[in-house]
Amino acid sequence: VVKRLCAHLFDRQGSQNIIVDIFGQKGRMHRSHDSDPDIIAAVAEQYSQQAKDHWQGVLKNIERVKQDYRKNQKRERTEDD
Repeated sequence: VVKRLCAHLFDRQGSQNIIVDIFGQKGRMHRSHDSDPDIIAAVAEQYSQQAKDHWQGVLKNIERVKQDYRKNQKRERTEDD
């Protein structure tokens, strides 16, 4: 369910290891009622704007970290010269 919901909300699946750590055991056969594709689509629709906002924040944070890293690398190179 979590992988399908991640796919609907973020166009990608969550990491299987993280999902197992949070939600249960790998390879379990129990299927939740919530795994129905129609239910997943409805939940994804309900939370799509929040997911988009969250994902934009994640991408901004990634970009900020990349820029900080580049600045630090540049500063270290100039200090070495």
